[in-house]
Amino acid sequence: MKNLRRLALVSSIAALGAVAFNPKAQAETADVTFSGNIPMSCSFSSTTGGSLVSSGGWVEAAGNSVPGLDTGTSGSTTLSCNGSATVSPSAPIKVSAPDAFDGSNAQSIIYIAENADGNRIVSSYSGSAPWQEYASNNSNAIPIPANTSRVLKVGMTAGSGNGTVVPGSYNYKVTVTATAN
Repeated sequence: MKNLRRLALVSSIAALGAVAFNPKAQAETADVTFSGNIPMSCSFSSTTGGSLVSSGGWVEAAGNSVPGLDTGTSGSTTLSCNGSATVSPSAPIKVSAPDAFDGSNAQSIIYIAENADGNRIVSSYSGSAPWQEYASNNSNAIPIPANTSRVLKVGMTAGSGNGTVVPGSYNYKVTVTATAN
């Protein structure tokens, strides 16, 4: 038992000596890095459809879009992008219309009034462009600055000018496309 006490005392002193006389511990460091690729993105919001009305062989929804175009009511959408982009419309796409309606000529316009460099209009059409004054803007695009919301007015017309607008339900769509620069 005496040997056991001595052994316990010696072991305790040895353990205490190892802790008390151990050199200082060195601090370790690690760098935690962060990386990522943030893609350019655009979003549309507050989108409202337009109202088509008959106008001399055409169905139109262009009022409140381009100054001077006041038939029907244009649609609108707000575009926001986190990088610079361009925006352009498709030609109007017939979803439904009476069979007797000749909608072979169709044109859409996008109009932005509040651009810093003045009013901007871009157009797209199929067949003959009903609004010839905007036909030269076909396949152009409107620049959209980064981190700036733009309210886009979207107008359209379809018909032949020589025909009549027959009674019935008309549904068209214009696809608005934002493309990263």
